[in-house]
Amino acid sequence: MSKTKRTLPLFPIVFTAVMVAASVILCRFLGFSPSNSTVRFDLGFLPLAVVGELYGFPYSGIGYLLADIIGSLLHGYAPNPYISACKLLTGIIMGVGFHKKKVTLLRSFVVFTINAVIVGVGLMPPIFIFMYAYEPGFAYATRAINAAVTIPVRVFTFYFLWKACGKMLTEMKERQQNFTNKKKNKSSADFSAYANSFQAVTIPGLSRIKALLDALGNPENSLRFIHIAGTNGKGSVAADIASILTAAGYRVGKYTSPNLLRVNERISVASEDIPDGALDALLERIRPLADKIREEGGIPPTQFEIWTAAAFVYFKEESCDYVVLEVGLGGEFDATNVIPQNEIAVITRLGMDHMQYLGNTLSDIARAKCGILKTDSATHRLITPAQEPEAMAVIRAACEEKGIALTVPAPVSEGAEGYLERFSVGKYQHLLTGIPGYHQIENAALAVMACDALGIGEDAIRQGIAAAKNPARFEILRENPTVIYDGGHNENGIRALTASLDRYFPGEKKSVIFACMADKATDVSLSLLSEGTEAFFFTEVKDNPRALHAEDLAARAAALGISGTVCKNVGDAYEAAVAAGRLTVICGSLYLYEDLMHYFEKTKKR
Repeated sequence: MSKTKRTLPLFPIVFTAVMVAASVILCRFLGFSPSNSTVRFDLGFLPLAVVGELYGFPYSGIGYLLADIIGSLLHGYAPNPYISACKLLTGIIMGVGFHKKKVTLLRSFVVFTINAVIVGVGLMPPIFIFMYAYEPGFAYATRAINAAVTIPVRVFTFYFLWKACGKMLTEMKERQQNFTNKKKNKSSADFSAYANSFQAVTIPGLSRIKALLDALGNPENSLRFIHIAGTNGKGSVAADIASILTAAGYRVGKYTSPNLLRVNERISVASEDIPDGALDALLERIRPLADKIREEGGIPPTQFEIWTAAAFVYFKEESCDYVVLEVGLGGEFDATNVIPQNEIAVITRLGMDHMQYLGNTLSDIARAKCGILKTDSATHRLITPAQEPEAMAVIRAACEEKGIALTVPAPVSEGAEGYLERFSVGKYQHLLTGIPGYHQIENAALAVMACDALGIGEDAIRQGIAAAKNPARFEILRENPTVIYDGGHNENGIRALTASLDRYFPGEKKSVIFACMADKATDVSLSLLSEGTEAFFFTEVKDNPRALHAEDLAARAAALGISGTVCKNVGDAYEAAVAAGRLTVICGSLYLYEDLMHYFEKTKKR
């Protein structure tokens, strides 16, 4: 039996070494002590706190120990083993306190206060007492004063450093981990595994995708795109438009994300997902080009960029008449925005999501989404719903700047047929949605007006809207009791879900199965869902590094006064909820859908 060769994690070691050097400089050469020596100001802790956040306590602990030893030697005296042990413990506390946790002012205060109490006030005074003959009371008072003065300095400097640089440092770590460490063997099998593995977020920027498409002969230049950005509803609008264009007789390519069950779902032509053989062949073509880009620029194409390039090649080779193109993240710097022109642009409902990448206001988010507007557009038109005023102002200004005509549909609801909706918009009367949910009126209206601007006939619009499908969006999984899966994962999505529940199940008590990603805000969503909910079941998405653990989710809910049952997998949650015989709603993340379908397949039941 062959042995697996183990290698040291080189990048974290090198990064820690650099931070140790920075710590020595900040502590030993840039530190400041007043004449009475009661308080010492230095920022030597700062680089090691960053190490603790990124790589955890083994690195931050050993790093702080080495920083103390090296600093002592540079000053010409032997390290004090007791002080060095205190530095080791300080590094460990920072690693435990910060690693894989969101940096907030409160967390920073708690971590540095714990360290000051245990190390600064608890362990350091004996050095003054036994080595320098300080009176015990004076020694402890001195360290307490030092802690009281330096804790705020440490809290605010680390917090604001992380606010300024944390995103960049985290992306650096993710790029290194996702490609350099995991993909040292450049075989096609490894590359295929990389391209199909989970990636937390895309990395904004167009240089890598441009280089990749240049090497592939720029297939995007010969395609006609309907480009869709927004926070909520992109997938449904894409499904509606693709269905209408198909009904009109066009060969339609569709590019969406994320997938539900198989990555092949992201690329489809004529409603058929890309076959495994075609996908493997595309990845084999792209692999050496991606390797070359990595070698020349130091940063490899991301998985989303690889998929975007593969989709464009496939759509060209399949002679697509139109490509319905969904933005991955944002708009302006999203890989899909490499296209030089579009037929028409659509921006769906905007909300507060992915703020760490797009900005903390609706204006910032709208500005990022408007990046898809092109002066070189076949229709010179943008379709968007009536957004919040601050977002609408940005959209109108962007349209005026680029000479884009703005269409804001005003659909009129005409009542429900089961879980589907009748509505009219513009000159189109009495249309029926194909995707269930009250909020689908708005999405369908966007699709109708976009296709109207493209010159599509009324029969195709009517037929296509009714035939559209988009799984995991208010999908009815069973009746008696009714079980609904909805991919709502932010405030807007949950508001749309609860509006549909109020419409189709007025006054009915329900059970809620909830799971989400750790980087999602949950307070408003949980509060909205709590209305009329008899029981919550908190679960988690399997094998997803972004997933929030069920226990942590339950703790968030408990802080809002919401109690529930913790279930480590969605199957247990499903069984418990359905056994109660109530309306059951499963929501919080699209990623949970795959786990649920695997459970159904394994148990052969719904």
